[in-house]
Amino acid sequence: MTPPQGNGFTQGMRVLVQPEGFDLVSGKYYIALLASTGETTLKQYVRDSGIGYLKPLNPDFKMIVIDDDVQIIGRVVDIKYPNSFL
Repeated sequence: MTPPQGNGFTQGMRVLVQPEGFDLVSGKYYIALLASTGETTLKQYVRDSGIGYLKPLNPDFKMIVIDDDVQIIGRVVDIKYPNSFL
């Protein structure tokens, strides 16, 4: 999940998630479940004109409007690099 510009989460990273007791904060990363597909995804939450979106790191993909199909299941609180990255 590394975008062309090189920022992001790469395969093998450990993503630490807070599963409850969090607020949605624009610019932070969240894990979401898309009910219609059963897909779980990691995206950045953004709020624009009162509407919440999940923004992919890769600009080739579209933003997802947060609606009844989207369940936010956790907030990313930290990432850990595998020893092989160090």
